[in-house]
Amino acid sequence: MAKKRAASRENRTPFIVGVVVVAALLLFLAGELFAWATSDYGRIVVYRWLHVGDRPQAVRLVGKSIQKGLERAGVPATALEQKVVEGPDPQVRWIVTLERDGAPLLVNHAITRAVEAGGAQVLSGRESPGKDGELAVTLMIGVPGRPTHRLDIVRPARPDEDAPRETGKLALLLFAAAEDESLLVAAAARSEVFAIAAPATGAGKSPVLRIAHEKKREVVLFMPLEPENYPRVNPGPATLLVNMSSGQIEQRLRREIDLAAPTIAVANLMGSFATQDEAFMKAFYEELKRAHLPFLHVNGVPRSVCRALASRVGAAYDEPDVMLDAETRRGDAKALDKAWSAAVTRAHERGSAIVMLRINKRSAPWLERALTAKRLEGVELAPLSTVIRRPMAQH
Repeated sequence: MAKKRAASRENRTPFIVGVVVVAALLLFLAGELFAWATSDYGRIVVYRWLHVGDRPQAVRLVGKSIQKGLERAGVPATALEQKVVEGPDPQVRWIVTLERDGAPLLVNHAITRAVEAGGAQVLSGRESPGKDGELAVTLMIGVPGRPTHRLDIVRPARPDEDAPRETGKLALLLFAAAEDESLLVAAAARSEVFAIAAPATGAGKSPVLRIAHEKKREVVLFMPLEPENYPRVNPGPATLLVNMSSGQIEQRLRREIDLAAPTIAVANLMGSFATQDEAFMKAFYEELKRAHLPFLHVNGVPRSVCRALASRVGAAYDEPDVMLDAETRRGDAKALDKAWSAAVTRAHERGSAIVMLRINKRSAPWLERALTAKRLEGVELAPLSTVIRRPMAQH
């Protein structure tokens, strides 16, 4: 009898172990399901398919997804206006007013991707072209049968050519090679409004950075990034390399930003190789987002990933409108005058322009004439911080 009872217990052991394993698995799955259902994505899915949940909460979560899409599209917070559309089922109306050269369809694409990633969807959309290039894209966003947001993406019409033109803004950024650093230091003492590009050194503050801060100039940190054919082509001792880990990239960039503070942006010094590497640029952007600084991309190469990646990760990205570089090295005063006139015209036509000017023995004396009221033709010299695309406000 004892042998039979022992055999019976042995036969039940696998069954008991199986029950315990299944119970543990079910408990784990229940925990995962609960975590998913209480996540932002899970709440929207439950609201969409089971019609369970609080509408104000759904409105908040869908709005959060739309906000992410606007950030990825580089739309500043100042471009957004919010209203409530009254009715039996009130909706939130968001009006996004772009610049005159904005692209509503690109903003639409970024928002659609962000909304779908959040569990909702764009229920309908239509374009409404107007006169003189005006375009409005209207999106209804939410879940089927229950829209939560109406989003109007508006690109204003071009101004009437006969109407008085608004004063254009020209943001000037001066930079120099190492051998011309003394000329840039001297230019920083001028009275006109412009910004200074200060190169990262990896070893304290450079004379350019010191004079820029002393004269209360806006500063753009010129961060050396790995170019092709490195180290034969070497932008400096603080160069960030593609084979560095993400942690190294972020830590070294953070150190240079802290040394140069206060700064309004970070630009690349060279970087034809680094700007083609997505993993490198992602780490670079993460640190810029932490510091709440935009990236000014200078002389981008054709295979650069910078613009598209900035949109995906939500980093602020901009490019100079005009680069006065070759004219200062190989041209003459006439070439500089012609390029400067084109930059002033661009500021008039678009309302603003970012112009980068290399300071050297040719351009330093020419700058005196370029900054006169006559050569500016009614364009206003403006701080770079008022023109460059800024990061979205942190909440």
